[in-house]
Amino acid sequence: MSQEDVPAVFDLERVSFQNSSWTIDAFYHELEQNNFAHYFVMTYDEAIIGYIGLWIVVDQAQITTVAVAPEYRGYGLGQLLLNYVKNFASAIATMMSLEVRENNLVAQHVYKKLGFQYGGKRKNYYGDGEDACVMWVNLND
Repeated sequence: MSQEDVPAVFDLERVSFQNSSWTIDAFYHELEQNNFAHYFVMTYDEAIIGYIGLWIVVDQAQITTVAVAPEYRGYGLGQLLLNYVKNFASAIATMMSLEVRENNLVAQHVYKKLGFQYGGKRKNYYGDGEDACVMWVNLND
């Protein structure tokens, strides 16, 4: 992801997540000032149709955000993004985690298919008060 991608990524963020706490400035900050951050976009016909971000700190990777444009969902593109960052991070990190809304069973199913396991709950994690499920995967498997 480049700085030029941020407006399109931010538009996709707003379409994908009603109560997102991500601001356009947060994306710029991640790219410009966070040395732990790695962000990638997925394009089709030069349009951004998906993105994913992660932090890698020491030997731990944390997915910070992931989305696929609504009209491209259901084709396995989210799995492609996740597998890409799992492979990317596995050269450095041993474990990867993410948070997912407790009621987002579709996403949880995808994560489980990719080897993520339930690791606990973060109470009131989202701005609307919903809890998050923390999921982990061992990158050495």
